Amino acid sequence: MKPRTKSPRKEALAKGALRRRVMGWYSRFNSQRWSDCYSLVDPRLTTSGKVNAEAYSHSLRNFQSRYGAVRPWHIRISLHLTGSRPSSDPRPFAYVYTVWQDDRDEFHMFRERWVQDEKTWYTRVVGLVVNEAMLDQAG
Repeated sequence: MKPRTKSPRKEALAKGALRRRVMGWYSRFNSQRWSDCYSLVDPRLTTSGKVNAEAYSHSLRNFQSRYGAVRPWHIRISLHLTGSRPSSDPRPFAYVYTVWQDDRDEFHMFRERWVQDEKTWYTRVVGLVVNEAMLDQAG
């Protein structure tokens, strides 16, 4: 039997902290607090200018005008506390899969990458885009 390399307690604490952070982002989104959502974007993206606050807010506003509130139905977190290969970003990260319902009770899924920086979790999602193909079908 292979010994566990992760501490179950550390993993549980990290998942709990990340889940609270993710739910906090959805709460801010649903309250149209775009600048508060922006504050949860990875600082490496915001300080380098790769994500613009105005464009980010605009994408969230457009997304919400189409879908309404994001009501999480199920969240699954896949933690990678040792980070990725040395040539990539070495920070701990997680994939967060969120199944959610919109204002028309339709189901959707987000797959997001979150990173831990200075013991705080940040999203790597730089905006939300309306699925135009679904708009054409909904007609």
